[in-house]
Amino acid sequence: PSTTSTDTRLIERWLPITEIGIESLRERTPMTPFPAPNRLHIWWARRPLVASRAAILASLLPADADHEQFKHALGIHGDPMAARKRIAAADRTGERLGADAYGYKRAFTWSLDAHDRSWLANFSRLKGTVLDPTAGGGSIPFEAVRLGLTAIANDINPVASLIEYATVKWPVEFGTQLKTAFEQLGQEFTLNVRRRIANFFPPEPEIDSRPDAYVWARTIRCPYCEGLVPLSPNWRLAPDGTGIRLIPKCEQAATKRRCDFEIVRKAADQSAPTVADGAATCPFTDCGRVIDPTEVKRQAQAGGMGQQLYAVVLKRRIQVPTKSGKFRVKWKRDYRVPQGEDDNASAVATFLAEKMPEWEAMDIVPSERYPEMFSDRVKAYGVNYWRDLFHPRQLLCHCTAVEVYRELLEQRTKPLNDITKAAFAYLALSLDKFMDYNSRLLTWHSGREVMDHTFRQHAFAVKWSHAEMAPQVDGLGYDWVVRSTTECIEELIQLTRPAEARARDSGELDFVDEPWSPPRINLACGSGDSIPSVGSSSVDAIVMDPPYYDNVMYAELSDFFYVWLKRTAGLVFPELFRRQLTDKENEAVANPAKFKDQKGAKALAGRDYQERMASIFAECRRVLKPDGIMTLMFTHKATGAWDALTKGLMHAGFTITASWPINTEAAGSLHIKDKAAANSTIFLACRPRA
Repeated sequence: PSTTSTDTRLIERWLPITEIGIESLRERTPMTPFPAPNRLHIWWARRPLVASRAAILASLLPADADHEQFKHALGIHGDPMAARKRIAAADRTGERLGADAYGYKRAFTWSLDAHDRSWLANFSRLKGTVLDPTAGGGSIPFEAVRLGLTAIANDINPVASLIEYATVKWPVEFGTQLKTAFEQLGQEFTLNVRRRIANFFPPEPEIDSRPDAYVWARTIRCPYCEGLVPLSPNWRLAPDGTGIRLIPKCEQAATKRRCDFEIVRKAADQSAPTVADGAATCPFTDCGRVIDPTEVKRQAQAGGMGQQLYAVVLKRRIQVPTKSGKFRVKWKRDYRVPQGEDDNASAVATFLAEKMPEWEAMDIVPSERYPEMFSDRVKAYGVNYWRDLFHPRQLLCHCTAVEVYRELLEQRTKPLNDITKAAFAYLALSLDKFMDYNSRLLTWHSGREVMDHTFRQHAFAVKWSHAEMAPQVDGLGYDWVVRSTTECIEELIQLTRPAEARARDSGELDFVDEPWSPPRINLACGSGDSIPSVGSSSVDAIVMDPPYYDNVMYAELSDFFYVWLKRTAGLVFPELFRRQLTDKENEAVANPAKFKDQKGAKALAGRDYQERMASIFAECRRVLKPDGIMTLMFTHKATGAWDALTKGLMHAGFTITASWPINTEAAGSLHIKDKAAANSTIFLACRPRA
């Protein structure tokens, strides 16, 4: 096809797709820590860093660029295909190759060395500008910055925009001062919030033990015998058979009929499920009737669905002998049933009744209604407000945390400097992580004996039983999320300012040539079809990971965090959090819920996505230089998604010059496993038509 470009890029002729795919999977393997951008804050459908760097570099380098030097700049310093064969052979024989099975570190950890920089300096476009108009979690602009390029990132979602500031901009601009400021703020915060919630979490009665988590079941009243029915699809706690047996108290008065619980150590001794496919089963032996799903929903919508604590996860402090004859401390997990002092629901309810009017007046607790347009199920079970996604003690913790956050912010001298603002934004993101691990939408993972988190799935799925974190224990809860954020900040600085990180370790500066200055970073929050801050024909390459058609409803999901962020980070960055909720009308996704009252809602949603993507691509056409290139990374198995995307490209005046499939998705992911979902990302190289 005729184009206005006279040169050919590397991505249009060659790409080491197998090596990039292997490194993408290494990056996303749960057995090793995910990269800091992934751990800092959840974002849905985030691209691997190594794949993002490959897309950027290959879009700017000429077709005759040295292949081996290209792979070295990516961080691929060996033969990952040969390593995979070695690992497979070792797995068959039971041999353990250890952490150095590949012979080099994961590619994303590599920062350009002097040799890489010297090689890239030969190419003028490696001093240019890269734009991502739908940047999401920021993987692409993050890698553009690490390559020393001017990075422009935009996203319509303010949660994504805040994540981009925290991932791409602040670590680069502020360096180690940022980590110091956040550590001091985090310590002050955790001391205050733990002191205020301590009375609501009874200590473990056993010496040298500590609570680790609490496991709850939702409850309804049996319409036939009036017994309190704890709802759970299974009663497993651990893979060794440890679980729960229900002990129904049938002899009590009807309104006091409830179940006690017993820990059992064999799967055969566990009680049968009390809920399946929305229908409940009464566990009382003198009843045992099936309760219709409509009755379960009726009670939930009438406010009659409660919760009952059925297991406390604890850890015991034990001493384990070492080979040297000494002893080391180890915490061993175990389970117990609730005791009288564990049930403090009345004390929590009394406190909330007294405190809630004040919190509502101060706009600390979310008052936003759960939207009608959402297509998930939780609204059918009594969720009318965003606050309803948390049970009372969880809500108490979250509101207390916001209260402490505001008090600490008020104590700071005004106006706040930029580093202090950034530190408070990171604290807000830390509270988000705590909420992700402390809602009614997460379960106790009996296979791994850990808490899941809210967004293990890309939806708000009903959870009949849910887990609660123990936030008051040293090293857990708020301590854990603040420490985790601190580690992320440190790693982000190491990845974006490697010379500073090495200097801190060695005590000597080792910057190459002249003093280092951060590359230019331009972040915007708005629709991708209009980015007025970017001039026409000013961008060397556009590298983007477009919204995934109907796979992920980003705005709907991010409202879970938005309603809290507007009450924390929104006090520091009000320009990001002016809306009631995130913008769903102008979001480029195929969401049938937008058209649910119209005939052919799915087709209308697909057309809406196509038109919005065409508008985004038209804006890309405007800002791209005549000899520029646009590279898309897209993952979807539905032909409708590809049809909408490619038609949008054509309507905007682009032609596809190359395509490459790269395996980037972990097969065990809940978003991929046992579904007709693609596990390969397709790289599309596109040129503007003359």
